[in-house]
Amino acid sequence: MRTERDIVVDQTSRWFTNSEWSVERFANDRLAPALSAAGLVELAGDPDDVNEYLRGRKAWGTRVSRIFHGTQPFPLEWKWVWLACLPEDYQRAARHELLAMAGCFDVRLPEFVSGVALTATQARLGEVTRELGDFIAAATPAHNGRYDRTDDPAAVDRMLLEGAEAIAAVVNEMIAVSTGTGRPLPLLILGKIGGR
Repeated sequence: MRTERDIVVDQTSRWFTNSEWSVERFANDRLAPALSAAGLVELAGDPDDVNEYLRGRKAWGTRVSRIFHGTQPFPLEWKWVWLACLPEDYQRAARHELLAMAGCFDVRLPEFVSGVALTATQARLGEVTRELGDFIAAATPAHNGRYDRTDDPAAVDRMLLEGAEAIAAVVNEMIAVSTGTGRPLPLLILGKIGGR
């Protein structure tokens, strides 16, 4: 069974594979400053000499490498800070899987558009379209017009996961529309009609 550490490390490793980043560079240039800003670690001040600077970088690289390779426990309080250090696509994939592990949809507060009145929220229809496309692409169990016990379990699991991610993307977009425009969500409207 995959753990939270497995998910975070897997997405980080995928990013490293597709970029010029390494464990040591990530540890020093992104993770350590982010953890320090969040008050989770205390970093030494600016080193006085080059050797001290290099020792500090090596120490952080070694510490994160041990966590990365499972020889040192993954500090749970680092999880969300670590994820925030990854590029958006890798963050999103890890967040979906972590929340699915907890039995939750990835429903986020809408992002507000900077420079526009506070009531404007960011539209993410591209993300909705991508998630729906991924769901349709994973719909191989529907090839014969029905779902049954002969369908490949791995294909069914993939379709269910992609479907859950599509639902979360649609819900996120509906919340953004409602928040940005000030219009109530349809479920609230239906509740008022039913309660007359």
